[in-house]
Amino acid sequence: MSNMAEERIERLREKIDAINTELLDLIARRLDVSVEIGAIKQEAGLPLYSEEREHDLLRRFRAAAIERDIDPDYVEELMTVVLVHSRAAQRKTNDENESS
Repeated sequence: MSNMAEERIERLREKIDAINTELLDLIARRLDVSVEIGAIKQEAGLPLYSEEREHDLLRRFRAAAIERDIDPDYVEELMTVVLVHSRAAQRKTNDENESS
């Protein structure tokens, strides 16, 4: 591989590294907000999980993926993992608050 190609690849990898950091920061922020919502739901005696809300979110994620020319199945799979972990964090916080 030419030196020029290696340099271009390295610059692009640096961009990917920066984007990965941004993604992790956004996931952390989203998780924090999700936990806050869970605490409010707990205080109000509301259920933590809303099947209707999740279906609506996944529908919107798929539509947004299509608009961006991204495979909607990929985005749904990715965001389903995010949602599962958000619910788990809400339950964990809820369980910790109940045992305090």
